Amino acid sequence: MPMPAFMKQTLEELSVGTYTNIAYIHLDTPLITALSVFTHRRVSALPVINHKTTSCKVVDIYSKFDVINLAAEKTYNNLDVTVTQALRHRSQYFEGVMKCNKLETLETIVDRIVKAEVHRLVVDDESHIVGIVSLSDILQALVLTPAGKHTFCKFGLYFIVLIKLLQINMSHKHEVSTCKHQI
Repeated sequence: MPMPAFMKQTLEELSVGTYTNIAYIHLDTPLITALSVFTHRRVSALPVINHKTTSCKVVDIYSKFDVINLAAEKTYNNLDVTVTQALRHRSQYFEGVMKCNKLETLETIVDRIVKAEVHRLVVDDESHIVGIVSLSDILQALVLTPAGKHTFCKFGLYFIVLIKLLQINMSHKHEVSTCKHQI
C-alpha cells in the first residue's frame, strides 16, 4: 500500500499536537505538586524545565509511568521530595528528552516515536518548548477527527488496520517470549 500523501505534511500543516497552555513542571517542583498537575490537567506526562537557565530548556519528562514505578518500589513515603529526587528512582534507562520541530513531517515524527519507543515528543524551537505531540494526538487526528477537517481523515481506516497488525505482531512476540521462558 503506498504511503498516504499526508505523511509528507508537517506537524504545523496538519495541526497535530498541543501548542497552547502546555502543562510543565520545574526541576525543584515537589512531587505532590506534579501529581496534582497530572490530575487537574489530565495529562500523562510533564516536561521538566530547568528554569534556572535563560533558555528554560526541557531537561526531562516526568510521566505517570514514573509514578507507577514509585508505587511499585514503595518509595512514595515522602511526597515533598522534588521531581529531580523522584526521577532518581526511575527503573529504566532514560536516553533523554526526545524532540522534534513543527516543520518535520508526520512520517519523520512517527518514525522517531517508533524507533525511540516513546509515547510523545517535545516540540521545540531553538531549545524552547513550543508544544508536545503524542501518540494520542496522532491517533486522534488520524482516526477521530471529523471528515472534511483534514484531508488525511479518510485514511483513518488505513491506520486502524495498521494498528491492528501491530497489535497482532506484538501479541505474537509476547507469546513467543512466554513460550521460551516455559521451556
